[in-house]
Amino acid sequence: MSTGHRLLRLTAVAACSFALGYGFCAQRMRTDREVAARVNGEAIPAAELRSELLKRFGPDVLRDLVHQRLIMQEAVRRNIKSDTALIDKRLKEMKAQPEVQAMLKSGQLEEADLRRNLTTMGPLDALVKSQLTLEEENQFFKQHRSELESVRVQQILLLDKAEADKVHAEATKAGADFAALAKKYSLDTRTKSQGGLLGEVHRGELMPELAEALFTMKPGQISEPIESEDGIHIFRVVSSKTGLDELRPQIEERLTAARRGDFVEELRASAKIETLSPYRLPASISPTDDEH
Repeated sequence: MSTGHRLLRLTAVAACSFALGYGFCAQRMRTDREVAARVNGEAIPAAELRSELLKRFGPDVLRDLVHQRLIMQEAVRRNIKSDTALIDKRLKEMKAQPEVQAMLKSGQLEEADLRRNLTTMGPLDALVKSQLTLEEENQFFKQHRSELESVRVQQILLLDKAEADKVHAEATKAGADFAALAKKYSLDTRTKSQGGLLGEVHRGELMPELAEALFTMKPGQISEPIESEDGIHIFRVVSSKTGLDELRPQIEERLTAARRGDFVEELRASAKIETLSPYRLPASISPTDDEH
């Protein structure tokens, strides 16, 4: 489960639970007189509902609340503040997810609650990122270069060598419109209407000979005709993302996402955490199940 979905679950469950009087709600004093529902006239006491919520969701919700406090305490200690722009960006991304939209529409989730929980993520990422070293980033780049480096390309696909040479000569003339030539000549029906735009491709997705050609080209440069089992390709590089410095933000983001859980475990290991009956945490309160 991603951190975003964990925050979503925490927000929804906590909102539901506390709205019903779960936790430290003052209305607990009237538990014996409250009725949550009636079935053919038979009452389901609010106390029974509260007890079931505590059994089913209590440990998970309490664990996440403990982790939120640990993160924010450490952020205050290091004078790290929440980034409002980042929170807005992540809120927009989560609201675009069908699951979140459904919960917002049904009233299970309030946008204000979601925003409040997202305030934890900015400081957490800043704390984790502060521990990254250049050596770790360099090593990650070496190990994952084929999936990190990418080029955005257009292509013209042909079958006849003579025609490919002719089109290549046209494409390399000063002021030539590669997109117009792709629409006119390319046999690739998937891309010709978009001016031959293939989109972004990563080094590891290409055959070695194609990767060698495309990743040595600069944006705007046009390749010589290249033969493959599909035909003869003429490529134009639109943009590229190569090299450690250019990819560093992406590398830091991936390393940070992979280490959030370990960082919170370190905070928990050095903290004094007391849970009072009947609010007990499970033996293991691992902070996240993030996909690395």
